[in-house]
Amino acid sequence: MPAQDPSTIGTVVADAVTQALAGNHSAGLALLQPIVDEGPSSTYVLLSCLAETAVFTVRRQHGPDCAFGIQVEAWDGSERSTDDLAPPVRFAARFMAAWANRDQDSTSALFKALAEQGDRPGCRDIGDAVSTLYGFAVTTADQLRARPHADDTDPA
Repeated sequence: MPAQDPSTIGTVVADAVTQALAGNHSAGLALLQPIVDEGPSSTYVLLSCLAETAVFTVRRQHGPDCAFGIQVEAWDGSERSTDDLAPPVRFAARFMAAWANRDQDSTSALFKALAEQGDRPGCRDIGDAVSTLYGFAVTTADQLRARPHADDTDPA
């Protein structure tokens, strides 16, 4: 598989999400592993495809002129900071928000920081970040499957 080809990686992401929707989350993640193994460039494209899937309904609901942020609430409803999130969730939330805002400088910076940290022996940061973002993408796809037109803003 050509690691840099976003359409090929996009097809693998679609297949992986389909696996998860069919109840086989692990098989979906296994499809993504070779992309991560190809190196940082293909991993960035993978994360971008996952983020595009995860933010699809939000973008569709709010249109191109909307700016997106992250709201974190504690179990008691109090507002929290993204710094309070577990590292893979924090990365995924920040990456998705930057992607939704079409802020490639921020997605690149977030990924570079992740890749630098993930280059340590035995470090699971990249795998955990991919798995978390994959989970968000699967959740979005599952919501679309359950209610395919619920988020349409066009009444026609």
